[in-house]
Amino acid sequence: MSFSLLSTLLPLLLGPAFFMMPSVGVTLPNQAPPDPVADAARFETVAKQLDSGGVLYGYVSVDGDLSAIGAYVKSFMDGMRPLASDVPQVDVPAILKVSGLDAISAVGFSSKSVEGGFRNKSYLYTPEGRRGLLRMLGGKSKPFDVVKLAPAGSDFVFEQDLNLKVVYESIQEALVAGMGEQGALFKAMMDGAVNQPLPPPIPFTMKKVLSDLDTQISVIIDADLDKKISLTHPDAEGLQSPLMRAAVLIDELGWVADELAKIIEPMLAHPTQGPPAKIVRNPNWVGVQLSIEPEQYSVMDAEILELFGSTNPVLVHHLPSGKLVLASGLEFAENLFIPKPNLEDDPDFRKTMVGLPMKGTAITYASPALFSALREILESAMDVEDLGGAEGLILNTFLKLFLPKNVRGEGSVTTNSKDGILTVSNSAHSHKANIVSSLAGPLLMGIATTMPVVQAMDMVNEMEAVHDHEGHIHEQLLELENDARPGLKQPIPQRGD
Repeated sequence: MSFSLLSTLLPLLLGPAFFMMPSVGVTLPNQAPPDPVADAARFETVAKQLDSGGVLYGYVSVDGDLSAIGAYVKSFMDGMRPLASDVPQVDVPAILKVSGLDAISAVGFSSKSVEGGFRNKSYLYTPEGRRGLLRMLGGKSKPFDVVKLAPAGSDFVFEQDLNLKVVYESIQEALVAGMGEQGALFKAMMDGAVNQPLPPPIPFTMKKVLSDLDTQISVIIDADLDKKISLTHPDAEGLQSPLMRAAVLIDELGWVADELAKIIEPMLAHPTQGPPAKIVRNPNWVGVQLSIEPEQYSVMDAEILELFGSTNPVLVHHLPSGKLVLASGLEFAENLFIPKPNLEDDPDFRKTMVGLPMKGTAITYASPALFSALREILESAMDVEDLGGAEGLILNTFLKLFLPKNVRGEGSVTTNSKDGILTVSNSAHSHKANIVSSLAGPLLMGIATTMPVVQAMDMVNEMEAVHDHEGHIHEQLLELENDARPGLKQPIPQRGD
C-alpha cells in the first residue's frame, strides 16, 4: 500500500477508536462561561431562518469564541516579548473587532428536499449588526438589475453588491487599532499613495477610484448551443464548445471608459503609432473598441475571443446608467439595455429559482443547458483522448456524481437583514452531499495519486511475465536441440549459465 493511500485511509480506520476515548479539546483560559438562557435565545433566532425536517440541519454557536482566541494570542505574544525582542506589537483583539468577524455569534445551515432537488440555507447571525469586512457584501436588499439586463436564454448570471471601500477603510482602522503609532505611520503612507496621480497618461488618482467602489458587479454569459466553435489549441484539438457572448458590468465606474477614450483619441491621429483601437462615441455610449485583426492576436487570446463570438471586445460607459461595461462585442452590450425577452421571463430561470427571493444583495444562476454543454465537452474530450483504464474511470465517476444527465439548473440568493446574512439556494445537491464530497475528496485524491504507481507496477509485472515466457520458450528449444544431438557428451549450456 502506498504511503499516500495509507495516510488517506488511516483517519477512516482509526476514526471509530476516537469515539471510545475521553473527549480531548482546547479550553481557553478566561473564556466567559456559557449562558444557557442566551444560548437558547440565540438558537431560536437562527432556527427561524432555517428549514427543519430535511436531510441536514446544523447549528454552531461561536459567540465570544474569536474574542477569546484573540485575547489568548495577545497574552501569548505579550509573554513572548521578554524572551524574543522581534515579536511584533500587534493588538489581535483590536484587529478582530475592526474586521467585524467577531460580530458573528452563530452559524446555521439546513437542506430540505424540494421538487427536483434541494433547498439549501446558510445563515450568519450578527445580533449587533454587520460591521467591518462584513459590510463589504452590500447593504439593504433590493430587486436585482441583472435579471432585466440579461436576455432570455442566458446561461450564467451573477450579481453582487460590493463595497470595496470597506476593505481599504478596515485595513486602515486595523493598522491604527492593532499597531499604534507604527500603524498610524503606515496609514499615512497609504493615504499619500492613493492621493498620488497614477502613471501618465492616466490623469486620475486611486482615491477617485476608491470613492466609487461602493458598487455592484454583474456577469452575464449567453451560450448559443446551436453554434459550435472548434478549439484549435493543441491540447484541445478536436473539441467543440458552444459559441458564447459575455459582459461584465460595474456600477458607478463608467467614467473610467470616458477617461480612457480621452487618452487614446489623440493617439489615433497617428495610425502608425496609436493603439489598435477605435473610439465609440454616441448618445448612449463612450469608450474604446479593439480593432485588431485575428491573426494579430496571440494564439490563446484569439481562441478566447473566438469562443466569445468576437475579435473586437469593448470597454465602454453606458451613459444612461453610469455602468462600466466590458463586453465581447458592442452589439451584445447594446442588446442588454434594449427592450427584449429577458431572463426573469425565461422558463428555465423561473423553474430553477422557484421559491427564492427576488430581492437581495447577490444572485447566481446557472442554466441546465450550461451543465449539459459542459458534460458534452467532457464526454467529447474522453472520446478524443480515447481515455480508458484509471483515467477513464475517474472521469466517468466525476460525470456521474457532479454532472449527471438531465441535471437541473442551480440558483442562489443572498439577503441581508439587521441581524444576519442569509443565503438560500435551489440545487441538485444538498449541503450534506457537499460535506460528504469534501470528506471523500482526500480519499479520491489518494486513490488518484496511487494510480500511476499501480500502472507502473502493472507494466513491470507484464515485462517480467514476457521475459519469463521468452526464457521458458528458449529452454524448451534447447531441450529439443539436445535431444536431437545424442552424440554430445555435454549438453548445450542453458540460458544464464
